[in-house]
Amino acid sequence: MSDTSIVYKKFDFDTFKDEIIKELGEKIWDELTLDNIIPNITAESKCKCVNMIKFMERFDNIVDKDTAKKILSRVRHGLKPSQSAWAREKFLKIGNLDEFMKQSLDEEILKFEKLHNENKDFYGDIITGQVLEYLKSSPSTLIGIRAGNKLHFTAFPAQMHKYLNTDDPKMKRYYACHCPFAKESILTEKVVSSTLCNCSLGHIKNFWEAVFDRELDGEVLTSALKGDLKCTYAVYIPDDIMELYVKQ
Repeated sequence: MSDTSIVYKKFDFDTFKDEIIKELGEKIWDELTLDNIIPNITAESKCKCVNMIKFMERFDNIVDKDTAKKILSRVRHGLKPSQSAWAREKFLKIGNLDEFMKQSLDEEILKFEKLHNENKDFYGDIITGQVLEYLKSSPSTLIGIRAGNKLHFTAFPAQMHKYLNTDDPKMKRYYACHCPFAKESILTEKVVSSTLCNCSLGHIKNFWEAVFDRELDGEVLTSALKGDLKCTYAVYIPDDIMELYVKQ
């Protein structure tokens, strides 16, 4: 969803630290940051993310995959489901998941048409006619697509216009990636671990946890850090939601 009214906390490493210590304790945090390896958002963009590469190598060696996903998908840099409480009210009023998604998609398209007509940007990226047509043809980017009991999503490329106008696979991945702790590593031979992409899964889940009023599970399907040209995710729809709000 393109809700630009939500305010993020500062994108620093404290959010990672808080969630890691909450789940694993101070001792593990000390192991992960041995020799003062603590990524800094400003420094990482200038040093091709060498600190984040080292940090995530240690993280992958110490933390199992399920726990890593649990920790990283909670980072969210200040995002909370309560910030999208309006979506829960709208969903309950409509009473049908597919109709809720259809109406939301229509509203998203109208928002981007307005940005295009007024020559305004979306987080710094101008919505050109080319971008608008791409978005209209990609509902998984704007609201998601339901396939059975899963919701499928494609991340909005960080630099959409450049993303659409390059055929270079490495640059396409670079323009797709949003993460300031990892993005620059894509231009090097050694890339930050794709485990980190569970942070983006958490951002996707945030809105839908508001809609369904509970914690959700999901998975990263493809990502720029894995070598893919798109970042895609799946979120699992709870059984009772399927039963109550999806008409077979």
